[in-house]
Amino acid sequence: MHRRGYLAGLSLGTLLLAGCAGAPTDPADEAADRSATEYTVHQLGDSFTEPQWATAGQPTESAGVVARFDRRDELRWLVDDRGTTPKEVTAFVDETDFSSATILYLQSIGPDGCYREIAVDEVAVDDNAITATASVVDTSREGTICTQALTYPSAFVRVTGDDLPAATRVTLTNGSGVTAEIDADTPLINPDTIAGGVKPNGDPSAVPAALDCATDGFGRHPTYVDDDSTEYGMSTDDDGASTFALRARNPGGDAVDDLTFERGDEIEFRLFNVSNTSLTTGNEYEYNLQLQTEAGWEEVRGTTGDADRLLYTDIGVVQPPGDGFTWSFELTEDGLLAGHPHEDELAICPDLQPGRYRFAYWGVDSYLAAQFDYVE
Repeated sequence: MHRRGYLAGLSLGTLLLAGCAGAPTDPADEAADRSATEYTVHQLGDSFTEPQWATAGQPTESAGVVARFDRRDELRWLVDDRGTTPKEVTAFVDETDFSSATILYLQSIGPDGCYREIAVDEVAVDDNAITATASVVDTSREGTICTQALTYPSAFVRVTGDDLPAATRVTLTNGSGVTAEIDADTPLINPDTIAGGVKPNGDPSAVPAALDCATDGFGRHPTYVDDDSTEYGMSTDDDGASTFALRARNPGGDAVDDLTFERGDEIEFRLFNVSNTSLTTGNEYEYNLQLQTEAGWEEVRGTTGDADRLLYTDIGVVQPPGDGFTWSFELTEDGLLAGHPHEDELAICPDLQPGRYRFAYWGVDSYLAAQFDYVE
């Protein structure tokens, strides 16, 4: 398990570890206006690495992202205790009394290398929400030549107060002037920005008869997917919030609009945690690969051994926001088995035939699937 620098503002070596207090300085004004809230801003610096949330093709059209952390353990995917996080960042978090404070994380986009910080102009609290106004700023001196590359500055904002409301809304402006009001409960990755698709357009070109393997003693890989509980492209929690997204795509170029592939093509499936908190999956091999036949969805893999002995390690894998699994296959009988822990025991029988296939991952709370068409 590791972090992939999803929120690139925390990439090591890029932090501008400057803290600044943003609390009002006039006690009389503070007493008169209880919405004038005590807050502290800690700049985390910029990065040139594009984070997952900015992969919509035109990232400068996004104002950025906002996350809220009400407990220390919620920050483990950003701030760890193994010495890989700068001490100043860890100290800022450790100094936070979460019984009376919360930490907001802001990240946005600058048009060039001189936009390195997020200025927080105002933070207020009322009965309904914590609200804030922030913008990406040019920190360069006059005459500075700026690197012509997008930057992704970020900052922590510690908000202190009694009985802080659960809602958080930040009006965030990126360095190009794009402004949006962002709810901290909004998934950090907009599922609409993820490359790839979920289902082909239209009906399948062929629906073959039920699978029949001529090999003696062949038994199909167990099917763990329940059609009634299978979700396509997106899984949700009990409150209806998005948790994981799954997409099928052509890794060699743009997503194939109709998700149609030929023999020997490469196909990629990507699973993302699109929520704003760490979630847990099973291991990466907990999936079924099925073909839609006249008998329904049937697993195409099997073994001449004891199929019920195709066991998988029962582990939980922590997936920080933006993390997940990537599966890449060559669409041949051997290519669909390559790298699998049971590769030597499995076979695809009969050979691949035209039709609609389904990749269904059962390592999350619901069964999450994506479909594609295979043509010879």
